[in-house]
Amino acid sequence: MSTTLPRLDAITGALLIGTWASSLLYMAELLQAVYYFSNFKQDNWKLKSYVAVAFAIDTVSAVADYACVYLETITHAGDLVYLTKQNWAVPLWVISTNCVAILVQSFLAFRYWRFTNNTIIVCFLFVLILAAFGGGIYSALTIILFPAFKDRNKIRVSGIVYVVTQVSADLIIAGALVREFMRAKSSLFKGQQRRVDNMLNRLVLRTIQTGTATAMIAVLSLIVFLIDVESNIPVGILYTSGRVYILSMLTNLNIRESGRSQNSTISGGRQGAIVFAHSTAHNISSVQFCPTSASLEPESSNSGSVKSNALLTTLQSTASISATQAPEIEMVPTHTKQVPEV
Repeated sequence: MSTTLPRLDAITGALLIGTWASSLLYMAELLQAVYYFSNFKQDNWKLKSYVAVAFAIDTVSAVADYACVYLETITHAGDLVYLTKQNWAVPLWVISTNCVAILVQSFLAFRYWRFTNNTIIVCFLFVLILAAFGGGIYSALTIILFPAFKDRNKIRVSGIVYVVTQVSADLIIAGALVREFMRAKSSLFKGQQRRVDNMLNRLVLRTIQTGTATAMIAVLSLIVFLIDVESNIPVGILYTSGRVYILSMLTNLNIRESGRSQNSTISGGRQGAIVFAHSTAHNISSVQFCPTSASLEPESSNSGSVKSNALLTTLQSTASISATQAPEIEMVPTHTKQVPEV
């Protein structure tokens, strides 16, 4: 039996590089978590608990990454038999990352539903989310039963199902939100200030960027996996996916700070309060529409999917609207009772 070590670049090297990238993202994630819990103590306890659970599970996922690399490079360094198998940290990482993904995607889908009340799309999204979760859990159980790298073909089908459904869910949510932004631009803001229009343009761009981040990671890892099923390169790539999900959620929650002390009210013939609430990985800025006088025109019947009586939790806008702008934009206090955020 040969005692010569094989090239470790695709076995332990890919995992090591993956932990480096994961560590950088986790430090940013930790800072965002500390900022959130320090500055948004008034948030509903359910939301804070949800964020805490997601962050804790992602921490377990990060620890599993480090444990896997440590076992292969230190504890069992030079052990050829050990390097032909996947250790216990791999299925732990798969399960914890899947839990993070389903938590963040479910939160995102729920926020989209609160914005649009589109039950059909949200139900379809949950079918995709559950299918991705099932594919990931099945892959983890298969790895536990068949840890050898030569048996990785057994998770080919479940891995494809996991990646395809997860990518589909991320892209559909991003596309649906971009569509709502464009409809808002063509109806709600027609004839309004250019600043508001530019703000929506930035939100559309950011939604596309953040919504496709996890999708690109998953697709790239799938391509590499199909090329070489015994390589650890796709695992190293996916090491960052959990961090990206949590960072997206925390960043969108923390962005509210930019306008916590102000409420931007735009009068344009719309009655009631309409809020574009920040969602998790796909941003919706909070632009609130409130009546400023009793002589407002009747609401147009062509108001798109945004209803005038929709009352969502007021989250701050990414664009500050000055009180010195044109008369149709006024700065008035909002006395609408806040609905606790779930």
